[in-house]
Amino acid sequence: MLMQETQNDDSDTKTEEARSFLGRMGHSYGVLKIRNFRYLFLSNICIHFAQWCQSIGLGWLVLEITGSAAQMGGIVATQGFSLLISSPFAGVLSDRVHRRTLLMVTTSINAAQALSLATLVATGYGHLWELYVFAIVGGMANAVTQPVRQAFVYDAVGREAVARAVPVNNLAQSGSRVLGPAFAGMVIGFTGGSSSAFYVQGVLALMAILITSRIGVTAQVRSAGGVKESPFKTLTQGLRYVAGNPSLRGQVIVQIIPALLVYPYVQFLAFFAAHLHGGPQTYGLLASGAGYGGVVALFILTTLGEVKHKGRVMFAAVIGYPVSVALFTLSPVVSLAMVFLMINGFCNQIYTAMQNTMFLLGAREDMRGRVMGIYSMIQGLGPIGQLCMGFAIATWGPDRAVLWFEIAAIILLSITCVFSKTVREA
Repeated sequence: MLMQETQNDDSDTKTEEARSFLGRMGHSYGVLKIRNFRYLFLSNICIHFAQWCQSIGLGWLVLEITGSAAQMGGIVATQGFSLLISSPFAGVLSDRVHRRTLLMVTTSINAAQALSLATLVATGYGHLWELYVFAIVGGMANAVTQPVRQAFVYDAVGREAVARAVPVNNLAQSGSRVLGPAFAGMVIGFTGGSSSAFYVQGVLALMAILITSRIGVTAQVRSAGGVKESPFKTLTQGLRYVAGNPSLRGQVIVQIIPALLVYPYVQFLAFFAAHLHGGPQTYGLLASGAGYGGVVALFILTTLGEVKHKGRVMFAAVIGYPVSVALFTLSPVVSLAMVFLMINGFCNQIYTAMQNTMFLLGAREDMRGRVMGIYSMIQGLGPIGQLCMGFAIATWGPDRAVLWFEIAAIILLSITCVFSKTVREA
């Protein structure tokens, strides 16, 4: 009798645990019931797939035209400098103009750019200098798109649900990273030309415009000075606000290190694929590897809901990020490389979700667009690292060059963790 009661108690406990788990999942994914967020999420899926088509197509096109890692680094650096210069002003625009309007305009520019480049390459008129021009235009458009889409999450769901909405929204990015690169690699492999990837990018951008047009008017606190203040004064206010906020200031410092030393490796996966004796399909497979780990990470975050000790979780993940890349560079076969790339994606998405949430919750409402613009500006520093990494790869090869970058990142991030108590205790 006693054993039967114990078994019943165990059964009831398991049932309650299952109900609690399902309840947390339903609560987290319930943000998709919000109409505006649902359309934003679908639009983001299209945009992230389009970006991967561009990234894979561009990487393979440069490899075909020049075979030079330095040229690949130069093109990405050009786009990054454009993003770096434009992002702060994009944040100002995000606080002044309705974000749906900005998204539709910049996505239209991306669509026109992709279809134009596809046509040039398909007709044999694609040259290296044209890729630099498109990199500048694309960087300026992305400078607006990135902070606007991030700030729009808060507009769509409100403060109470933003911690649940950020990891769900990031699933669009991580999911596209699983399927997008492999898909783009197969398109290039089957059609024999990178122009097909650019055509697909253009179509996806047009789909994103259509979906974005379905988003209703959202509440948005505008810049206090309105359009009467000069953009430079408004930008200066945003920079002073971030510099005077210990938590935001510390997060910016943390973000600079992986932007310069870790993430740049993604643009050189084509050279790792060649190093592992693979072709475009292997390139696409490697590029999608981190996405698998990212999906797992975001599934865990959305299931858990609100995460306590965000600062500590962020530091653990951001240090694990370069560690996994370092182990990837030492992998002699594709299967082992994929394992470390999946760990890499897991750490990256945990770090990104925690930092996005901390930025959105830590920013004052009328400053949110400018804060996210500065966030995107720091991402624009990455191509400086890509330029340096490109020359290092050209000199020492992809494995040795990237490994030293990651060792430097691990050391700097560990030091930052020790001295950034405000961020660590957030």
